[in-house]
Amino acid sequence: MMKLTIRHLSLFLCTGLMFLVSVADATANPVSRKRKDVSAVKPKLDATDKSELEKLIELTRRAQETAEQAQVEARRARQHSEALQQRLDKTEREFEQLRQMVAGNVVAAPKPTPQTSPATIQQSSEQKPDSRLANLEDQIEINTAQLKEHAQTKIESGSRMKLKLYGEILINTYFNSNDSADSDVPTIAFPDAITNGRKRNNLGATLRQSKIGLALSGPRIGNAKLSGDVELDFWGGPISRYDGDVLGSLRIRTASARLDWDRTTLEFGQLEPMISPLNPTSLAASWILPMASTGNLWQWRPQITLEHRARLSDSSSLIVQAGLLPNFNDVIGTPFGVAGGVTNEGDPGYEGRIAFRRALEDDRRFEIGFGGYGERKTFPFKRRVNSYALTGDWQIPLSSRLMFSGEAYYGQSINLGERAGISIERLYAFRGNILSATTEVRGIRTGGAWAQLSLQATKKLEFNLAAGKDDPNNNDIRFGAIGNFTRFKNQAASTNFIYFLTPNFEMSLEYRRTLTDYAPGRRTNNHVNLTFGYLF
Repeated sequence: MMKLTIRHLSLFLCTGLMFLVSVADATANPVSRKRKDVSAVKPKLDATDKSELEKLIELTRRAQETAEQAQVEARRARQHSEALQQRLDKTEREFEQLRQMVAGNVVAAPKPTPQTSPATIQQSSEQKPDSRLANLEDQIEINTAQLKEHAQTKIESGSRMKLKLYGEILINTYFNSNDSADSDVPTIAFPDAITNGRKRNNLGATLRQSKIGLALSGPRIGNAKLSGDVELDFWGGPISRYDGDVLGSLRIRTASARLDWDRTTLEFGQLEPMISPLNPTSLAASWILPMASTGNLWQWRPQITLEHRARLSDSSSLIVQAGLLPNFNDVIGTPFGVAGGVTNEGDPGYEGRIAFRRALEDDRRFEIGFGGYGERKTFPFKRRVNSYALTGDWQIPLSSRLMFSGEAYYGQSINLGERAGISIERLYAFRGNILSATTEVRGIRTGGAWAQLSLQATKKLEFNLAAGKDDPNNNDIRFGAIGNFTRFKNQAASTNFIYFLTPNFEMSLEYRRTLTDYAPGRRTNNHVNLTFGYLF
């Protein structure tokens, strides 16, 4: 019992002594304590480094995979390039063999077959390589010429849109039996008051009816396709009506931009009237369209139009159109259109048309349409005159080669058939000075029509026979002041043929007779026109 106690006491004393020694050592060496603290934090730093190392290894692995994939693609590209090179070498070898065969006059005879006769084999065997080589050289020259022509005629647009140039060079040589202010394209026969003291006939020529056009095919805007076109002639600039004028400046005839959906079209620009969509066929009348002032409401006017095509069947559709036109601005002043007055004002004009259309074979179609037009003219002192028209148009194929077409209208104060807005005495009737508040103004009612019969004799030859008239109401005209220049009924008839010497070169001979009634009597003009045209 005693030994055990002493032993435990000894162990207790030894343990306490060792504790005192360790405390003294820690107090004497603080650096060692810091080292122990650092060693305590060391496991945490090792964990962070391990995470960063894993990310680096993952990135290295991905880079290695990318590099291996790039090597595979490069190997495939090299193999493809080697295959192309082998094909090129093979082609060169075959070409060299063919050249040697041609140079040595070696031609392999065709093997006989049951369908090949001995005469055919002999003829093929006797064919010389020189002729084959000559044909090949000719074809190369043709292709080279076509490439050069394409490079010269190619037109580019700064907007990177498809641009097409087209046009027609017209050389008109004409003869008139009655002197006319518009001797090249006469629309009326002038009265004796103008032609007295002058030669009654004239002969001349002009190229000013030549036309140039540009058609632009633009991008798609949503579901609509954007396009535009402009057509010009050389009838601009000053024109000496009586003495003639050969040179001319460019003049805009029509220009428009349009958005085309599947069944709807929105168009704005300078266009032909919607209610007058047709024109007679003629190369003699271009800058003033055929049958102008004799039933054709041809005047090009700035306007906005909307068209919708309702499909009735695979070949039939119903056309519904509406449009807005600005006021025409007729010059008013003293009677008979003499300058010195002011320009009358008015509300915009409205037009609409509905038509039935049926597509036939050979790009022909059957179409009948009806239209209407209206606007209100405003004169000084709050005087107003309504201007309106009711129209009809038709294209009726009578056979595969015969076509009957035309237009008709009836209305009041219609200025769409005139070249300019100075012919006020044919639109309104008034006595005295129009600028006076006491002068009454009436609109002149009028009716007109034209019709044409076209025969396509051959693919190159076409015959056309047309007639038209404009007949204003005589009582309305006589309400106003009457003079020697006051024009009543105007009518014309023409016949022509158009022959295509080549697909681009055409010629035409036309005869037109015009009868115009004035207060003193009727005047007549015979017009003969020989035309040569080149289409491009």
